[in-house]
Amino acid sequence: MAPTTGPRVGVLCEQAGEALTERAARYGVADVLARVVAAASRGEVPEADLDVLDSAFAKHGIDNLTRAHRSFEPWPGARNVVVTAWVCPTGACPRAATDKQPSCRLTGQPFRETRVEL
Repeated sequence: MAPTTGPRVGVLCEQAGEALTERAARYGVADVLARVVAAASRGEVPEADLDVLDSAFAKHGIDNLTRAHRSFEPWPGARNVVVTAWVCPTGACPRAATDKQPSCRLTGQPFRETRVEL
């Protein structure tokens, strides 16, 4: 089960890569990003570190680095469909994929297989 910061880690994980690392260094928060990556490897990312990343990026015009703006609409019809999915290897975020086994872009670990009821 993902910790309470899981959704925020998921948003950050989607954006992880060379550009994020370069901007974190440019904005003076490379050490914070490194702590987040290390914490994600253990499955528990402190909210305070995510807040620091959000603040640093917001000062440079990038709002809500770790927060998604989404709405929810329930799916119509029966929900007794089960699919095999790939989920965060550490449980630090709620990311999932169904097409192929991805790797965590923060830690480099391959996602683990699970079954999901839709």
